[in-house]
Amino acid sequence: MFIFQSCEKDINIDFPIAPSPYVIEGYIENGQGPFVTVSRGISFINEISNDDFLNLFVDNAKISLTVNNDTTAIELKMVKIGNASFYIDTTNLIGVIGNTYHIKVAVDGQVFTSSTQILAPAPLDSIVVEPAPIIRADTDSLVQLTAYFSEPNPIGNYYRLLTKKNDEPFFDVAFNSIYDDAIVNGKAIQFTVAGGKSQFQNNDSAEFRQYGYFKKGDKVLVKWASIDKAQYDFWKTFEAQSSSFGNPFSPTVIVKSTFKGAGCLGVWAGYGCTIDTIIIPKD
Repeated sequence: MFIFQSCEKDINIDFPIAPSPYVIEGYIENGQGPFVTVSRGISFINEISNDDFLNLFVDNAKISLTVNNDTTAIELKMVKIGNASFYIDTTNLIGVIGNTYHIKVAVDGQVFTSSTQILAPAPLDSIVVEPAPIIRADTDSLVQLTAYFSEPNPIGNYYRLLTKKNDEPFFDVAFNSIYDDAIVNGKAIQFTVAGGKSQFQNNDSAEFRQYGYFKKGDKVLVKWASIDKAQYDFWKTFEAQSSSFGNPFSPTVIVKSTFKGAGCLGVWAGYGCTIDTIIIPKD
């Protein structure tokens, strides 16, 4: 008879908490003014409460834009919507196709910069309403949208897909919102327009069985945006990191920020976009 013995010892590791970076998310598109948010990041190992979330938004940033080679700075104004802080333009600055927009964000003694150009839109050919897959138990009330697109030459185009429906205030995205033309350059293609989950919707109340689909009677707005390579790289790495969240076996993904300056992560995005409105029949 053999007897094996072993002992256990609790090991406590004190992980150093790194400084929280600033998170900047800004957009400007053809026909619309700029829209920017600045917030503070949270360490993965930090404890978090509801009050902490309310204090993430930064309302003391100084944000300015310049257009093309004009050095005249346009200052953005901070506005509050509930507990959230947003920075907008009050001088009637409107995004123009072909223009390049330079942003400068100064906050707490740090300065972050980025540039983006509004590229020419590449409109979708059509969007059709189709029944949801028959494997869905609630398929009678659900539909899916299919887009048809003639991808233009030359190679090197990048796109982002966003949707919103009915009374939703903001455009949202599905898990995969970006596309490139590495394989489909110059070809006629079709793809599913997946609806996104509202960023303000609690996961406890989300209907994940219906995720990506739409309901009969919905009014759907589909935004199809031409974007530059820097934006594509940001969203590709951001979505890859988001999809692997909580998986200890997934590879490490470093999100590629479009901003210059240590201590900042984010995107300054110019959208050359078209918006299609789809009214889904009730019957």
